[in-house]
Amino acid sequence: MACLLLASAVQAASGPYTKPGNEVVDHVRTRFLDPKKGEAWAVKHRGYGAAATNAEDFARRTNEALAELGTSHTVLYPRGSVGHTALTAIFQQFLRLPRVEHSSLGADLVERPDGIFVRHVFPGGPAARAGLLRGDRLVSVEGKPFHPVTSLDGRAGRATRLSIERTRGGAPLTLTVTPRRVNPKVEWLEVQRGSSRIVDHNGRRVAYQHLYSCAGSEHQDALEDALTGTFASAEALVIDFRDGWGGCNPEFLNLFNPLVPLFTDINREGRRNTRSTTWRKPVVLLVNGNSRSGKEMVAFAMKRHKRATLVGQRTAGSVLAGAPLPLSNGDLLYLAVMDVEVEGVRLEGTGVPVDVEVPDALPYAAGKDPQLDKALDVAASSVGRR
Repeated sequence: MACLLLASAVQAASGPYTKPGNEVVDHVRTRFLDPKKGEAWAVKHRGYGAAATNAEDFARRTNEALAELGTSHTVLYPRGSVGHTALTAIFQQFLRLPRVEHSSLGADLVERPDGIFVRHVFPGGPAARAGLLRGDRLVSVEGKPFHPVTSLDGRAGRATRLSIERTRGGAPLTLTVTPRRVNPKVEWLEVQRGSSRIVDHNGRRVAYQHLYSCAGSEHQDALEDALTGTFASAEALVIDFRDGWGGCNPEFLNLFNPLVPLFTDINREGRRNTRSTTWRKPVVLLVNGNSRSGKEMVAFAMKRHKRATLVGQRTAGSVLAGAPLPLSNGDLLYLAVMDVEVEGVRLEGTGVPVDVEVPDALPYAAGKDPQLDKALDVAASSVGRR
């Protein structure tokens, strides 16, 4: 009986987050890209999870400790968070999960000190149909303060009152939005395809596509289909790499390889049809401080080899190989397990500088996007220069 009481007392003292905390420590010790640094960190933070009082406190303590490692691709995503769902979708096959879905507003949101703002409205999604605009501040859902995860719980398929602030200090507007359940990767591919268009800008035909995510060959395939199909008549191209997720493979660059020869078909009547399997016209990459990982590698290579002009803001400097590591409490640890160089250059912590700097102006933008406007300007003005 005494032994049972002692065991119960030890378990109570250790707390429910002792085990997942120990798992984080073990993963850092055995998997982190710098073995010495990982071992020192593990020694310092041994048993840290026992002090956590709830799930939110555990996530805060974990991420504060992980920040000491000073690397990208090293963060804890709590179960149910936006990042958890997104990363789980990216690594769905690796994690052997049969289904990954979340309740989606159809927009990319960013939390700032002055509120939660709409950064991108996904074409054709619930937010677009409801009339939400880039720059809107989200105030409440069904009368309760807006939270990017919990506010949409149980709301999929249901008309939902969303209160927004469109002008600073202005009266709130009420929109009706109907969130949907969707796999994030499915949604990101819809965003890419739905964003595709040719814009008549300053007398030039400029193609545009937003690659919110580049994680998976399907995104490269979708761009290739556009380049050889609907974009064939365009004179220049803007690829929007802002925000979202990285993941571009090096093969992505083959879409813009000028060394691939032109092919000319000549039929029996002597008619000639010359075609190219790669894009040879001007390219603008629109990037910002949230363009990360594989997107940065593509941006670096295309800039170095003069295949693109970079517009916007310096990229994130987040270029390491990360591994998703599930914890026993359902949280997901994303841990940097390998360093990366691109053509002998280490981009981690530095990022890729742009050719044309354009600051963002998000809060209360009323749908305006000065970075995109400048990218279209640069693309149109580059026609005929090559």
